[in-house]
Order: sequence, then structure tokens, then C-alpha cells
Amino acid sequence: LMCAMIYHRVQCNFSKRKFLAVLFLLSCNALAMTAASSAAAPVSSGVVAPSTIVDAALPVEGSGGGGNPIVQLAGYVKDSVVRMKDGTVELYTNHQKCNEIRSKQQLYAKLHDIKGKAAIAKAGGISYAEFDFLQRGKEDRSKLTQLVFMMFAAPNFLPYAIWLFPNMMPSPFSPVDGGSLGAVPETSIQRISRERTHAVIQTMLDLERGVHVPPTMSKLNPFGKKATSRAMVRLDRMGKIASSFLTTNQASGSDGAELVLDILEKDIYTHEEPKKRDIMLATVPKPIISGLAKAIEGQSSSFDLAFMVRGKILNHLRKVTDADDFLVNTKIDELDSELLAEACKTRLIGGPNRSDDENRESLSKWLEQTSIRPASKISAGGLHYNGNLARAALMCYHAVDGARDARSSSYLPRLLFQGQQQAPVVEEEEVVTRKRRSRRGK
Repeated sequence: LMCAMIYHRVQCNFSKRKFLAVLFLLSCNALAMTAASSAAAPVSSGVVAPSTIVDAALPVEGSGGGGNPIVQLAGYVKDSVVRMKDGTVELYTNHQKCNEIRSKQQLYAKLHDIKGKAAIAKAGGISYAEFDFLQRGKEDRSKLTQLVFMMFAAPNFLPYAIWLFPNMMPSPFSPVDGGSLGAVPETSIQRISRERTHAVIQTMLDLERGVHVPPTMSKLNPFGKKATSRAMVRLDRMGKIASSFLTTNQASGSDGAELVLDILEKDIYTHEEPKKRDIMLATVPKPIISGLAKAIEGQSSSFDLAFMVRGKILNHLRKVTDADDFLVNTKIDELDSELLAEACKTRLIGGPNRSDDENRESLSKWLEQTSIRPASKISAGGLHYNGNLARAALMCYHAVDGARDARSSSYLPRLLFQGQQQAPVVEEEEVVTRKRRSRRGK
């Protein structure tokens, strides 16, 4: 936003090309300044004493403010130039490494007589770490293409786009997510856990509200009352299904995931080929789509359009599907802790303080439910598989399961009903005895 204001002040004196160069440097540095310093101090997910919060919130002597503004401005410009140079070099180095990995894939495909671009990408010959690096490189190149297009086609809107969508920057120019350093510092996984819990709760509130309050835009269409009423009835039905699921005993972990797949089995496996609207998740209510998008991003977005939100989810599902197809032929035990945690995080599995054994078991179960079992059912003949719906449903479940986990970083929503759950059951005879004793005392 500040970049846009500066542009309107200096556009009479600077050429557009010079401004674009300065704007790109400033935007890269502005996003990088939001990162925390390398590692944030981990905190417990339990209740924090108020005195601790007050003490942590006090300003540290000598931090922030003060200093020579000219020196600060010179340092800011220097940091921007250095970040731009380092990011460009890293982006080019990553591109060269991607070319080397693709050469290994093509050589493996040639030796095993594998043809077709899609088949070569899933054939193997590389490790999962190299496959993950290729996926990240492809995403960075796509972001760079969009960024360059906006710089020349719509330079006036570029500052607003970066402000509204900070994830549009390629990874070499984006800050390393080290969590946050607020009154109570938190790590990256703790921040994501907290944001996902908030997304789950907000989705439930939106579902409940949608049953009783029609959408605002529906009032503009006097002929759409019946369609709005049908949509509200569907939301009510889905809310009742969710309530019955949440109150089911032992509906957690892998057992809960199996229960979700059993409920949606007729929609996931069909005798006829799924329609495009079913594959595009057009039948899924908007509150669930919006909540799932927030859980995937791990942060609250300030500006979202319906088609953009659905597009983000479908793009994420496509990447997860490609990774699943590769992981099926990979030994999960060979993945290191970082790759294992990242794979689970991408699928909304788990949260803070999970061991490698837990993540490995959850990822293996995910592959069994989304790839191995469907392949065997399809090979038997007569059934079609809607992978997008199955993976979206499991992601929603794992987000809810993570919010209910005692290790979740968002502790207040979890503790809301803990008093009622832990309160001892008072028998009727005991209540009568207490009343008699109170009367005798009087």
C-alpha cells in the first residue's frame, strides 16, 4: 500500500521502468521483513499465565524506534538489493537443479521404455526429496511468470496484489516461516495449528448460520427463493451428519477417517463416471470450501473470491494427487523427519509435538485410503473414483481431528467444554442427601 502511495507521488518524475525495478525490490524486502528471526522460542500449548503474557509483551530496551532515519533508509535499500540478488541467484540455481533431476527421470524412463510426460513424472528413478524439489520449482516458475506479467500488464495493481496475496512471491523471495514473535512466541507449526483450528471453528459457525440466515446476495434475486431454501436444507442435513459424527465414540485418528469414507462411499465410488461439477467440488457447500482453503493456507486471507478459493483447493488437490502417486511406489520409512512432517502438513494431518512414527503411520494410512484401495476397487471393474472428493473429505476430517487434539496450539476453544466433560456425575440419591443436610443445618 505504501508502494502505491509512493508511486502516485513520483510518477511525474520517474519512468515506469525505473519505478517497476524499485517497486519489485521494495515489495520483496517488505515481505521478507515479516519473517521472524530464524527460530522462535517454542511454547507449550497449555494455558499461559496472564503475568507471563504481560511480562513478554513489555518492550525491550533498545529495540525498535530511534536511530538515524537516513541510516535506516540506506540499510533498507541495501537489504532490498541484497535480497533481490540472492533471490535471483537462488532461483536460477534451483532451475538448473530441476533440469538435472528431469534428466535423471528421462534416463530412467528410457532404460525402462516408459513413454508419456505424465508417466515419466510418476515412473521413479529419483527420490521423493528430488520429486518434492521439482514440484516446488514448478510452482516457483509459475509464480514468477504471473509476477512478470503483472509488472508489465498491470503495474499499478502489483502492490495491492502483493499486499492481498503475499504467497504469490516465489519461494526464494519469500520469507522463511519461522513462526511469529508476538506477546507469546510460537513456531511455524504452532501458528499453522492455531490458524487451522480457527478455520474449523469458523466453518462450523458458518454452517450453523447458513441454516437459519440466507446469503445476502440471495435477496437480490426474487426468483431464487426455492434454490436458496434447498441449499439451506442441505446445510442443515450436513450439520446433522457432522454432529452425529462428532458425538460418535472413538471417531478419531484412522478410525474416524474410515468412518468418513464409509459415509461418503456412494459419492466417492460411482457406477457412472463422475460429472465435472462433482470433480470440481461444486456440490460441496461454500462454508466448507472456504474453511478448507483457510486450513490449507494456514493463515487468514483478507481477500477471497469464491472462484479463486475453489481454484486454490483444486490446485492443491492436484499437487497432493501427484505426490500420492509417487509416494505409493516409495518406502515411507526412508523419508527423513522434515519431509515426513511436510507431507503430513500438506494433507492437514496432525499438528505440533507429533513423533515421526505417528506421522509415518498417518501418511501410510492416507496412501492406503486414497490410492491403494481405490486402485484395487477400480481394477475390479464397474466403479469410478472421485479422488478430489475423497481427499477433500479426508483433509476436512484431519483438520477437525487436529483441532480436537490435546496438542493443538489453539487451547481456548478446546477448553471451552472441558469443565462439563470432566465434572463428576452426581447421583440422584446424593443430591437428596445434600438437600436434607442443608435443611438440618438451617
